[in-house]
Amino acid sequence: MRINTLENSIAEHQPLPDKIANFVREAIIVGKLKPGEKISEAKLADELHISRTPIREAIRMLESEGFVSIIPRRGTIVSEFSLEDLYEYFQIKACLEAFAAASVVEALNERDLSKLRRLNEEEMIAIKEGDFPHYLRIHEDFHQTFLARTGNRKLVLVIQQLGFHIRRLEKIFNDHPEIFITCSETHGDLISAFESRDPKRVREIVEQNILHIAEKIKQYEDHLDNGTT
Repeated sequence: MRINTLENSIAEHQPLPDKIANFVREAIIVGKLKPGEKISEAKLADELHISRTPIREAIRMLESEGFVSIIPRRGTIVSEFSLEDLYEYFQIKACLEAFAAASVVEALNERDLSKLRRLNEEEMIAIKEGDFPHYLRIHEDFHQTFLARTGNRKLVLVIQQLGFHIRRLEKIFNDHPEIFITCSETHGDLISAFESRDPKRVREIVEQNILHIAEKIKQYEDHLDNGTT
């Protein structure tokens, strides 16, 4: 993998190890780096014309996030990622986002609620037009709108890291929109719960919504195991 495109952005105000980690992580997410593929620190250092020290720091960051594994006598390997992993990440996401959503009920203002209504309408339009990749982008924006209101930065960071892993198998959602298709209807109920300032109801809706996606993923995995699609 050539990552010399990183050179133009090194000057941005971000620690170099973070920037390298971001770039390699994105290469893993979009499939430029495949599961089981070896990442050479020496090759990265040569291509970027930098020392291996910030690369080692970046690799350690990615290892702590679960994107790579450092194996004795083999080096740094891109970690495997399966449907079972995706299923488990959505279970975790359900708990964390439900808590986050309930915590921002009083913080959401009319501008936030108006944006949620607009995004929900755009979701419906995208579904009718069969533009599911666009629907997924709107769906993400919908969730980020209320997550942005939580003051718990660590919580938001953990949810963001979950999202990075989930994106590794995003193609499944494009190929099987039924996994996500009911979310837009549930989002309407969520908006009503936000408007009613009902944190208990908000928490229930978000948790059930994401767990529903998790179960759809599990069903898809079972179908594959049984040799069906």
